[in-house]
Order: sequence, then structure tokens, then C-alpha cells
Amino acid sequence: MLVLGITNNDLAGACLLRDSEIVAAASEERFTRVKEHKTWPELAIDFVLAEGGVSLADLDHVAYGWHAGFDAERHLLLYVERVADEAARRPEGLPHIRKRISDEMANDLAKRAEFDEFAERYGLRDKVVLVDHHESHGVGAFVCSPFDDALVVTCDGRGDFQSLTISFVSAGEERVLQRETSVDSLGYFYGRITRLLGFRPNRHEGKITGLAANGDPERLLPLMRRMIDMEDGRLRARCGDYYQPSYDTYSDVLLEAIAAEPPADVAAAAQRHLENLLTELVTTHIAQVPTSNVCLGGGVFGNVKLNQRILECPGVDNIYVIPPMGDGGLPLHSAAVVAYRKGRHRYDAPSMALGPGSTIDDDALAALVRSYSSLRFTRSDDPQGTLLKALEDNRVIGLYRGRMEFGPRALGRRSIVYRTDDPSMNDWLNQRLKRTEFMPFAPITADVHAASCYVGWRPDHAAARFMTLTYDCTPEFAESCPAVVHVDGTARPQVVRYEDDPFLHGVLLSWHDRTGQAALVNTSFNKHEEPIVGSPRDALDAVADGVVDLLLVDDQYFVWADDAVSPVV
Repeated sequence: MLVLGITNNDLAGACLLRDSEIVAAASEERFTRVKEHKTWPELAIDFVLAEGGVSLADLDHVAYGWHAGFDAERHLLLYVERVADEAARRPEGLPHIRKRISDEMANDLAKRAEFDEFAERYGLRDKVVLVDHHESHGVGAFVCSPFDDALVVTCDGRGDFQSLTISFVSAGEERVLQRETSVDSLGYFYGRITRLLGFRPNRHEGKITGLAANGDPERLLPLMRRMIDMEDGRLRARCGDYYQPSYDTYSDVLLEAIAAEPPADVAAAAQRHLENLLTELVTTHIAQVPTSNVCLGGGVFGNVKLNQRILECPGVDNIYVIPPMGDGGLPLHSAAVVAYRKGRHRYDAPSMALGPGSTIDDDALAALVRSYSSLRFTRSDDPQGTLLKALEDNRVIGLYRGRMEFGPRALGRRSIVYRTDDPSMNDWLNQRLKRTEFMPFAPITADVHAASCYVGWRPDHAAARFMTLTYDCTPEFAESCPAVVHVDGTARPQVVRYEDDPFLHGVLLSWHDRTGQAALVNTSFNKHEEPIVGSPRDALDAVADGVVDLLLVDDQYFVWADDAVSPVV
């Protein structure tokens, strides 16, 4: 069974499944080099089909999870009750609800029409399966999890007129326990704080999470509750001066209230409020279902501190966050739902190495390097030793290895790595990358050392393999690897198993033997506001521009600027 998943909105892309195999997945931005490209994913579709050696005519199903439409069974009573509640309690909010619905219809119909035209043009209409947006995120997360059953939570700005769902899912059951409208949106709440603090919503929320650790999380909680809060177990937005269900339009009252406060305190209060609301919902529902597992999907769960708090909830034993958790992951999410419902196929915490490969031979790399007047390259007989010596010599290293990762996290294949004992690197490396970050760089650690670094880590924490949650760090780790520990004592690790990446696992073990550091810095291989490097030329440009000092290609070739010392000794 061949299933093609497509999304053409915030981060367009495509995914191809063949029975229980994820053949390929990629975002359009990696080909067009336009960050978070909102377009038709023509290049991504061509790529995944080519990887599978198939054509559009060979497909059994085409899954679309961006916009399935307004479903009366799911949504009608939810909105009737929500409008009635607003009319009774806060009638001044009714125009905001109407605008939310109107705006959502206009955007979704345009994108849906683009998809429908594609299906019609290639004779695929009978193969199309429309998957509810939040079922894509949620059931997709379960299908890709290692669990037999789970409480499944989705949360984002909005999709198919919802912003949050909570369900119980097992091999024989999918039961929705709670839905919330796109008016009562924690995604919009956090995105609005992002814009109020001078950043771009739906992109820079991670900066708010990092900034929050520097502020007082309690002092401004009353202000946050004026925006959105819990009422009788339901999320309720207070539409008006303090909140509107969109990333735009801010009242003078709200602008003045935020401007009067330290940004770190605003961020801290927003982060604490988000954590309080979602952990309350999880704690309530986990006590009522026969499971201790939680699956998380949707853009809000890009918030790694929130995910740590959910793991710590009473009654929760383990969590799985589908790695491309936001709408950029919808091609995988929706295709996985179709493969599960049509063929009962599951994908146990799959690798995200699903994008284009980097395989290149000596002649091709030599020709490419010769097109730069400033670069040299060599093939190393001992690539691990060369890499370790370069780290000891304080070189910033770009990794360009195998298949590119699908999703927002670089996981050692398109990563920049460095030693972890220099806390000043958070300033100078961010400047080199033209980034303005409040969080430290993330660590990458071999599994055999993880328990001594991250409090509560267990080998069955699949989420830690994809950098989707934080842990409190041990004092020993904080002392030896200060560059990757945040001011609140946490870190967001990628924990590497031998079976996932033997080469990198060996590098990490050898680095620990040499230095006592149980981690290397791992940050995505890109400049600020650029997609992660895609082609070999993208990676070589980074060397020529001084973004990295040394480039490792396919675990055997090294490229460096010709005015630098050769890495091979």
C-alpha cells in the first residue's frame, strides 16, 4: 500500500509510505531555500516519489491533513455551545468569534482548492483521503509512537476549527474526550505573546521559552489569565482588549500593559500559564483512562519545557512527541493515519533521516570544491580521529552526513557541533550564525552516559532521541558541559543509540574518554532565518562564509578554508 501525504500551508512538504515503511519525507523549504515556504510542494512530491521509484499513478491513497472541512458531527454542537456561552457571559466577544471563523474559512478554502486542483489534474480524486487536522496530529503521533495505548493530546494555533483535542487511542479504539475551538487557542495565546515581545509568531516561540527562564513566572499570571484561562474544565478565551484569536490586532490597553513590564517576566508568566493549563488537562484526563502513556502532536508541543512538565504529571509514565510536531509534519501525520486505518500499519518511533541523501564520490566533491577558490578537501583514513582532534583544537564543525532530517530538529546529520566546556560560545557562535537566542545550544549525548547527565532519563524515553523535551541536569553535567545547560538548570538533549548512528555514537564515547565531557554541542546547520542546509553546495557555502571551520561529508571527507591548518595530521 502506497500512501502519499501532502501539506501546502505553513511549511509545505510531502511524505511517502509503503506499507510499514516510511520511504521519504521532506519540506519544500529544503529545496527552494525559502524558510517555512508556504507553497505547493512540487519539489518535495517529486523527491519522495523518486525515492520510492513510483509515480502518482501507482499510489493507493493521497492523504491531506491540512483542511478536511467543517464536520457537523465534530464541530457543530461545539460551536453552538461556545457561541451560547459567549453570549451569556461576554457578548462583547461575539464579533471576535465571528471573525475567527470567517478568517479560517477564507484561508483554508484557498489552500484546499489548490490541493483539489492537483488531485483533479492527475486523476487522483478517488484516492484522496481527507484527515481531520487534529486527528492527523494526534492519531498520527500515536501511530508513530512505541505505545500500545495512550492519552493523545493535540494543541496548536488552529486547524479544522479546533485548537486542542484530548483522546484515548489504543489498537481497537479512538475516543475523543475533549475538543476546544480555534477561538480558545493556546497556540494563539503563546503566539501573541511572541509578537508582543517583538518576535515573529508561529516561528519564534522558542525564543520566548528560552527567555522565560530569566523572569518571574508568578507576578504577571493575573495578566495572562485575562487573556485565556480554564472555566469548569474547559479552555475559555476572554476575547476583547486582552485577547483575540489571531496573531494580529492588539489593543492599546494590552500594548501598554506589556510595554510596562520586563520582557523576561512576560515570557515567564506566559510559559507558566501554558504549563499550568495543559498539565491540569493532562492530569485530569490521564486519571480517567487505562493508560499512563501520553502522545503529543501539534505546534504547541514544540515547547520542550512544557513537554517536560507533562512527563512529570501525576499518572504519566512516558511521553512521545512526534518529532515534526507542527504543521510541517502533516504529510507524515496524515499519511500515517491513513496507513493505520486502512492497513493497521504502525511506525515505532521512526528515524527522521527521511530526506535527500548526501552521498557524493571523490570526483564529484573535488569538482564542487574547485568551484570555490578558497576551499580544500581531503579524504581521511581515520575520520573519527580527525573529527576528535579538530574538536580539541576548538574548531566549529559542520556535519553533512547521509539523509537529511525531516522536521525542525537537526539530529547529527545536518548539525553544527562543538565542545561543551566554553559557555561564552553562546554569544560568539550565535553571532557567527547571525542568531539572537536566549537558550543555550543543545547537547548530543550517547545513551550510555545519559542517565548520569539528565535527571530521570530512561532508555525507553523515545522523545529524547529527537530533542523534543528538556530534563533537569545533574550537577556533574552542568559543571563539565556548561555551554549546553540553561540558566534554569535544564537541557534539551538528543540521546544517541548505537543502532541509530554508530559513527556519531562512537565519536561521543571517544570524546568523553578524552575530555570527560559527556556531550557535544548540537545545533542546526543553518544561518538565522535560513532553512537547514540541503544540497552539498549549501554546506560548502557555510565553510566559505566562515559559518563553520570544518565540514565533515559522509563520514569520510573533510572540507576547510585554504588559509586554515589542514585537519589531517
